[in-house]
Amino acid sequence: GEVKAEVAEDFYQIYQGLKRVKENGRDSIWKFIVQNLYKPYFLADKFDYIVGNPPWFTYSSICNESYQDTLDVLAKEYAVKPAKAANYPHLEIAAIFLAYCSSYFLKDGGQIAFVLPRSFFSADHHDNTRRGDAEGFILKQIWDLDRVAPLFRVPSCVLFAEKAEPHLTDTDKQESKQLIFNKYTMHGIAGKEFSGALSVHNCNWDYAAELLTEKDETFFYLKQGNSSAFSKRSVSNQAVNPYKKLFKQGTTIVPRTFYFVELNQDAPPDFQDRVINVKTAEDVLVDAKMPWKRFTFSDRIESRFLFRTALSKSILPFALHEPNLIVLPATIENDKFGHKQIKLHSAEDLRDKGFLHASRWFNKTEKLWNDNKTEKSKDMSANQRLNFQYGVTEQNLNDNCLVLYNSSAKDANATIVKREAIDFEFIVESVTYVFFTSNLNEAYYLTSIFNSAAPNKMMKDFQARGLYGARHVHKKILDIYYPRFDAGEETHRRLAELSATAHEKAKEYLKENPPTGDLTPTRLGRLRLDIKRHLTDEMQAIDNLVEKLIG
Repeated sequence: GEVKAEVAEDFYQIYQGLKRVKENGRDSIWKFIVQNLYKPYFLADKFDYIVGNPPWFTYSSICNESYQDTLDVLAKEYAVKPAKAANYPHLEIAAIFLAYCSSYFLKDGGQIAFVLPRSFFSADHHDNTRRGDAEGFILKQIWDLDRVAPLFRVPSCVLFAEKAEPHLTDTDKQESKQLIFNKYTMHGIAGKEFSGALSVHNCNWDYAAELLTEKDETFFYLKQGNSSAFSKRSVSNQAVNPYKKLFKQGTTIVPRTFYFVELNQDAPPDFQDRVINVKTAEDVLVDAKMPWKRFTFSDRIESRFLFRTALSKSILPFALHEPNLIVLPATIENDKFGHKQIKLHSAEDLRDKGFLHASRWFNKTEKLWNDNKTEKSKDMSANQRLNFQYGVTEQNLNDNCLVLYNSSAKDANATIVKREAIDFEFIVESVTYVFFTSNLNEAYYLTSIFNSAAPNKMMKDFQARGLYGARHVHKKILDIYYPRFDAGEETHRRLAELSATAHEKAKEYLKENPPTGDLTPTRLGRLRLDIKRHLTDEMQAIDNLVEKLIG
């Protein structure tokens, strides 16, 4: 066909540039670059099949602003840009490649197969691809490679698609997308699930085939709360969990070397109005990041500035294990109604109030924070970082029961914190989610549900995954519906009774079998399983009741 004048002019300009660099002896890579620039123009709509492994990196990892702008245009054009702005930085560029390559390079009716991260199964930033909103292609088949190892550094999958019908009107396009969505949700997408343990990476097919098991599956587009996933389940309860908005994530107490401490003396008979020798806790140094890892403290501090919190390794099924001791520049005061409130203070304020030891401690932390804080936190003081989004000062100190569960792990693990059982005021950290209540039976009811099998199984399709399986809980566990506690309901009362028994037995188990050494992730996981095995009778009864409750 005839080449347009402006296209010919563009190629002439490229030729002129190539001529100049050749004459200047700078042509080592330009031929390669130019070939990759012009070839796509001549390859549009030319392929029956495309098989590939597109780049596995995220939008936020791209430093070149011009390239980011190009991708942004394509992400919008092919409708793969997430609706929620917070999800956009995490979008894998592979999603844009899938849409663009299908639309641009395939003939009508052509097919494409891409090896992709398994995040396409459940990550919020790939919802457009899953639900059929993305332009350029229609998914036809899915392979789940999650149970094959070793493959890549992250779990993987293969998506098969066909080029979408081009040049549709907006109305026809919307009707087509609705039909696709209906198919994905009601009839599902055909697929396969592979499993097998390989001895080496990149082995040939003849060898791998002997070790792999292949199973036909159907994957459905499934919604659960605000999340979506490709799931082998076709139905979920869309009712809103009444507790979802009531659980809050704790505050981020960082840098931990500033605030997490241990006694640097023998424990006194009590901590009432004493001055205590403390130092930076050894166990937080293991995971501390630079530059904060360099800073440790050893000094005296007034006992009123000592508090407790819990990191993940303290949250066990039906048990709180050795909650961490922390120091905070905070006092507890009563408002005019007699309700406790947390007040944060600067080192200068503490000195003016006569708390000289605390003032000296937090004067050091404030100075080190100001000297070493990152660009992201440049406008925050140490206390503002500690109290980000009012994470400290809005904590409820008045309800005497806290239901805590961990934000990250394969499963939710939950326990009750009774304020009267803790030696200091308890502050909830960001590695846990909390619900405050004065109804102890409601707390028992909730912990029985969180520790049971059914909701943990039901959220698996929606969790982020690593090489070792599901790894984040957050509010995914609260996307599963169950009713608010009702003391008049026999099932609710029975769950609370079983949980109360489980708490007592877990406490006794830890007393008789105290963990020794550092609780690494592996040892922590084993301990959680050991507690549930010890509670076999209670867990079986709880699981049966929760299954009926959730339906």
